[in-house]
Amino acid sequence: MLYNKRLVLTAGLLVIVLILSIFGIYLAGTKNFNDFSDYSNVNSGIEPKKAQYPTPPKYADDLDTGGIQVNARTAGQYFYIKKGGVWRCTFLKGVNIGLTLPTTDLNNPDIPYQTYIKWFEDIGKMNANTIKVFTIMNPDFYRALYDYNVKNPGNPLYLLQGVWFNETWMETIGDAFGEGQAILKQFSRAVMEACDIIHGNSAYTSYGNIEKAVYEWDVSPYTVGYVLGLEWLPDFVKSTNEYNKGIGQFSGEYLYTEGAQPFEVFLAQVGDGLIKHETENYSHQTPVAFLNWATTDTITHSNEPFPEEDMVSVNTETIRANGKYYAGLFAAVDVYPYYPEFMNYQPEYLEFRDEEGQTNPYRAYLRDLRKQYSIPVIIAEFGVPTSRGMAHKSVMGYNQGRVDEKSQGEMISSMARDIALESYAGAIIFEWQDEWFKQTWNTIRYSPDNPFQRGLNVESAEQRYGILAFEPGENRSACYPDRDFSEWEGDNPVSTGNDGSVYAKSDEGYLYLYLNLPTEWDAKKYCVAIGLTGNGNTKAEGFGLAFSQPADFLLVLDGKNNTRILTDAYYDRFYYQYSVQRRVFERNRAFEKKNSGLFNTIRSFISNEIVLPLTNETIPPQYYESGLLRFGNANPESESYDSLADFYATGNRVEIRIPWYLINVANGCEKVILADFYSSGGIGFRKADSIFLGVSALEKGKLVNLQPYGWPEIRESAYHTRLKKSYGIIEEFFKGLMRDYS
Repeated sequence: MLYNKRLVLTAGLLVIVLILSIFGIYLAGTKNFNDFSDYSNVNSGIEPKKAQYPTPPKYADDLDTGGIQVNARTAGQYFYIKKGGVWRCTFLKGVNIGLTLPTTDLNNPDIPYQTYIKWFEDIGKMNANTIKVFTIMNPDFYRALYDYNVKNPGNPLYLLQGVWFNETWMETIGDAFGEGQAILKQFSRAVMEACDIIHGNSAYTSYGNIEKAVYEWDVSPYTVGYVLGLEWLPDFVKSTNEYNKGIGQFSGEYLYTEGAQPFEVFLAQVGDGLIKHETENYSHQTPVAFLNWATTDTITHSNEPFPEEDMVSVNTETIRANGKYYAGLFAAVDVYPYYPEFMNYQPEYLEFRDEEGQTNPYRAYLRDLRKQYSIPVIIAEFGVPTSRGMAHKSVMGYNQGRVDEKSQGEMISSMARDIALESYAGAIIFEWQDEWFKQTWNTIRYSPDNPFQRGLNVESAEQRYGILAFEPGENRSACYPDRDFSEWEGDNPVSTGNDGSVYAKSDEGYLYLYLNLPTEWDAKKYCVAIGLTGNGNTKAEGFGLAFSQPADFLLVLDGKNNTRILTDAYYDRFYYQYSVQRRVFERNRAFEKKNSGLFNTIRSFISNEIVLPLTNETIPPQYYESGLLRFGNANPESESYDSLADFYATGNRVEIRIPWYLINVANGCEKVILADFYSSGGIGFRKADSIFLGVSALEKGKLVNLQPYGWPEIRESAYHTRLKKSYGIIEEFFKGLMRDYS
């Protein structure tokens, strides 16, 4: 009897809910915003075949703020933005925008107004609704954002404004309260300065070469959040906690802490100062987050092999808001699929299967992380770069580098989907544009004194995260390996002989070669000898070749799958760094002799030795052969375009593009190469003159005739932009991502 009554009651409630839904009555007033389990459609373990996006309340009740202007607020697990007088739930989907163009840097990150306008138009067409910046931008950025949004009132771009401080202070000062609270004071000034800029009320900020830049465009109506901080170094957090144990909890005007460590107290003080400044000076409040990343999350990763990646936590849940802060706190976390190593080795993450039955440790971690927070969480950075070089591997194949543009779009879409399915409030791609100034841990650092002579290093993963590519050349690159050889018409060969001719071009990113051979290109093996230093080999012992000029590199043309560049063992950058300097691998003294006749494969390092804590299993240091060349069509206008292609061949003709870094050129514009490691006692640089080139059949007894290519210095780098193939994929995916919450 009781069972039947329950059935009747349940049926009645379903009818009522259906009627309310049909008539569009707002249900937000009766919804418990802190309970999102009933509208999250994902569970642990194997996912249902058709996972559905969460369906939080579309609307929120109005808020009595006592006259304080609030345009965006947090409620439950999401953002609510006031549109037409109604608080609408809005999923933030967008991109991070970097500070630079190829020929600018952090000292003078000057990007013009029209460039920003064009970027905003393309970002809007990509179906994004949010842009995030890491720090204050130049005045033209805010003017362009204001103008774009005025012209697009129905689909504005919302802003997440980041604020940071000098990151070197994390190491040089090492304590958030140290040296007379230098970091705390500077960070507090920075957040107030950013607030004034957002409200178009700053004429005191120095930006790059601009003294007292004028910011007069009020973009506060479009600003949905401040994201405070950096990816915190664990030692910095740990030292702050240890040096300030007696500091006590914080109780501010709008924020307070409960059970907080000193580092979290530091964050609360900065955040409270920002809210206080904005409230008192502008009668306005904006949501605030404190940035975090996987290295300092609050989860214990029992199979993380590197202790520094799991030694300390930043727990922003200890920071609470009182009733006077109406906009609300949220969390912002950077999460990449390949780092830290627990992403590849944590057993429960590897056992996780998504709705398609695929191993998905990224999704598993997102689920684990989401449980750590009671407030809305955005993934503030995620992405994969399209660099030729790679810096980390992922068990999912979502590597930090060596990802083609089509795969980049598919991987980003997949991660954004995972983020939304796990009830996050937003997904912000890293990043909109490629940035040539960036350095990667496993490439040798070099920066020209003059940024106008900066070149592209496609071996550096950090330079190629963008959806918008910056490519060498003013309108197009000097050459594209493809089926069209017309760009070589009228050129003279560098070297010619019975075994063919070799031609050369160069630009900011590559050395390009064109071979005209006497036979079909794959009828037999051919080689191209490359001389840079004057100290290379005069012979190749393993091939029975001799060279008329010393050769530092040997390109071996051996079909579609085995064509590679080899390096003179004496000029082997990988060997010197990881055998001689760091002793990761055994030394071979034969490699340390000039003119040994030995050539090695070109390798790139991606991981130190790993010992897994749970099993004590040892995984040797990892590297890959970066000198192995990829066959394919490298022309972006071709339907068969492969962004990672290195060479194309048909008949007796071959086109090759060689990244400068692959042949130890630190900067192709300045003609700067790596100096002799052994005579200089380390990694150094020097200017080069010519590049010597010669082509030959790869046959014993051959003498390869090398002749000089007149390698031109580039006084001012040129570049052009191109939307990568990932753009259209993301555009289509974003169209349906949390469609009812855009």
